[in-house]
Amino acid sequence: MIMQDKIKEDLFYKEEFSFSYSSLNKLLFSPKLFYKDYILKQRELKTEKHLIQGKLIHLLLLEPGKFTEEFIVTPSKLPSDSVKKILKNVRSKIVDPNNFIKLEDLDEQILEALKEENLYQSFKEDQKRLDKIITVENQDYFEFLQKSDKDIIDSEILAHCLERVKIIKANNDVTKLLMQEATDFEMDTIQVFNEKKLECKLKDFDFGLKGIIDKYIIDDEAKTITIVDLKTTAKPLDNFAETVDFYNYWLQAAIYSILILKNVDKNQQKYKIIFKFV
Repeated sequence: MIMQDKIKEDLFYKEEFSFSYSSLNKLLFSPKLFYKDYILKQRELKTEKHLIQGKLIHLLLLEPGKFTEEFIVTPSKLPSDSVKKILKNVRSKIVDPNNFIKLEDLDEQILEALKEENLYQSFKEDQKRLDKIITVENQDYFEFLQKSDKDIIDSEILAHCLERVKIIKANNDVTKLLMQEATDFEMDTIQVFNEKKLECKLKDFDFGLKGIIDKYIIDDEAKTITIVDLKTTAKPLDNFAETVDFYNYWLQAAIYSILILKNVDKNQQKYKIIFKFV
């Protein structure tokens, strides 16, 4: 194990690395976790419902036409987050991913995954553990997992996110900001970018920066660059200042500003940056 870790470590330092907001934030929070996630590449599978909902709301607001490229809607109810993690783990253990396999034929892989995730280990009999995983609903989800790498949602999640989008669009100021596009008369002075993937190198450093920016608007007439970042949270708006400090959102704002300034024309690098969280 130590030898394998050393090989992964050597590979990491040989390759070019670009920090995203999340990876740099992880390094600041815990170098040990950063080492595990990004150097040893032992990142846990993220299956939490709130993460999927956040991604879906972003897409429905900023790039609704790409819905079918990113998501699949299953007619069955989705498994719990913990069971989804098990099913994704089992899928990764299938030798031939192109050959569809039913859950009932994967007892060994299921039991191994349950042990790795320490789920249902209080049951003394293996069959009881298997019965928790091998259900009709879980089989439907597992079938979609084998067919596509798209995010899988059910009609309940879709309806919930559509309702949230409706609430957001009911706010005229927010709608004007998120839905802003350059008109035919503004094409020469305004550029609008949605879900833009950017990367840059940094002078005098062996690493770069990268990120996917929700939206930014370059206004040549006003000489401004407005960056818009959409946040989904269950907390009241009054607590957002605390959230900014807790999650180091100031760091995200700094990274996004650098990324844009490194990817615009020289004269636009002097424009005023306006950062807005929604």
